[in-house]
Amino acid sequence: MTATQRPRPDRAWAATALRRAIGALQFANEELLRANEAMFRPAGAPRASGPGAATRTTPPATAGADGAARPSAPAKAGGGGSGRAA
Repeated sequence: MTATQRPRPDRAWAATALRRAIGALQFANEELLRANEAMFRPAGAPRASGPGAATRTTPPATAGADGAARPSAPAKAGGGGSGRAA
């Protein structure tokens, strides 16, 4: 009669742990690269380039159709003043 072999301990958990650790490190590396790029990228809309990019094509948002400045907050009803309608 031959001796039975003891079952080997399952070492798949080690490979799984290493795969998870590598994945977590790759994710952290990608996040750090994105953060670094975001720090050096200018904020806001991308800058226009080409001829005529420095000229303004639309009036400012606070100007009316005639170009006169308008108040940014609406006037209160019955709040006094000159009594004229705006």
